[in-house]
Amino acid sequence: MSQAIKILYLEDDPGDAARVAAKLRESGMVFDMQRADSREAFLAGLEPAPDVILSDHGLPAFDGLRAFGAAREKCPEVPFIFVTNALTREMEIEKLMGGVADYVRKNELDYLSVAMRHALREANEWRMRRQRVKEFFKQPAEDPAALLPICSHCKKIRNRQNQWQPLEIFFLENLNIRFTHGVCPDCVPRYFSAGERFRSKG
Repeated sequence: MSQAIKILYLEDDPGDAARVAAKLRESGMVFDMQRADSREAFLAGLEPAPDVILSDHGLPAFDGLRAFGAAREKCPEVPFIFVTNALTREMEIEKLMGGVADYVRKNELDYLSVAMRHALREANEWRMRRQRVKEFFKQPAEDPAALLPICSHCKKIRNRQNQWQPLEIFFLENLNIRFTHGVCPDCVPRYFSAGERFRSKG
């Protein structure tokens, strides 16, 4: 039998919580849901940390974004999913920035189990990557192997076979960590002219 997934659900409407629970049971998910209908109950539900957090847009005195902030502070590795029809721009921004795992509309609850399984799988992979990083760098500081030889100019890293590799390749092969390739605001003026930036916005 699968171990029950511990769910903390910020929701002040018992009927909505019952509908969510019914949909999850229909999907075959085994879970233990704790509904929180106040700020105090939500904060108490974060200790010990649940496996996943669901949240409506919020209670009158404790909105979903405040709940998200509290969850990030107490248990940042736990996936946070908004379950609401009152989606806000701030929620969408948090999703795009990678803070919120997903959001599911209450009239599309068939998708909730899919979103939860995906978020839990990603959280587990993240924990495994963190563990690999810890193991990789756990040598004592006086051990030469604990030092990472990196070129101060091209930033290539020398591996244990004495080969110099681009930083992205080194971390992918040794730690299974992939990098995104964006441009931070400080570097935009260095690499793009004002005209190019204007055209990209248009």
